[in-house]
Amino acid sequence: MQTKNVGIIASIIIWIAIVGTITVMTTSSQSDADIYAVNPDTLDVLLQNKEHVLVVDIRTAELYQSGHLYGASHDALDSVTMDKRVKTNQSRLPEVASTYNFVLIDEDGTKAKQTAQIMTEMGVHTYYLKGGMSSISENIVSSSQTVVDSEELADRLAADEDLYLLDVRQPEELLQSKIDGSVNVPLAEIFQPNGMDDIPTDKPVVVICGSGNRATIASYMLAQEGIDFQILEGGINSWNSQMQSEK
Repeated sequence: MQTKNVGIIASIIIWIAIVGTITVMTTSSQSDADIYAVNPDTLDVLLQNKEHVLVVDIRTAELYQSGHLYGASHDALDSVTMDKRVKTNQSRLPEVASTYNFVLIDEDGTKAKQTAQIMTEMGVHTYYLKGGMSSISENIVSSSQTVVDSEELADRLAADEDLYLLDVRQPEELLQSKIDGSVNVPLAEIFQPNGMDDIPTDKPVVVICGSGNRATIASYMLAQEGIDFQILEGGINSWNSQMQSEK
């Protein structure tokens, strides 16, 4: 009888162990599914407190302009641009790559989650807004164009439009070529405390670099400060080509 009881007890212990293992695996699986997710309330707190977070809307430019979360910049982040952004962050902004958390926003969270996983695997801590834009109804703002080409910029400057030309290249790069009237604040300084103190919030800011890559990364921070940014499409390279064609 005693032997029989021992057998029953042993069977129960084994069953509990099996059930416990299944529970842990299920919980782990559910947790893994959402380890990249941030809910709207958490994101709102992070943005308000400026807790080393950069929010990037990866929808189309048209959707972004029609309505986006205040503080979010825009970057489509396809496979080619994503690789450029990650490598630039890691090489030119190692502190940003290691200490900032990126939060991506799309329409419903699907693409943003996939992109967040890839960027995290590439070494940049990245999350996504759970439910995407469909999950939020507050702090939504619209904006004008996010990029400007060289021809349009030349026309606007010729018409004396009040623009702030922000060149985020290194100082020595401006010695070779620059747009008259541009102000140099190197990319790394944009992410430093008080690095944007002199950048106005009451006029369009056209961000310039060599090709548009660094300018786009700078816009991540500009957007968080509510600055109306526009990226010079193709950067100074396109500008120089445009100027040559007009001669």
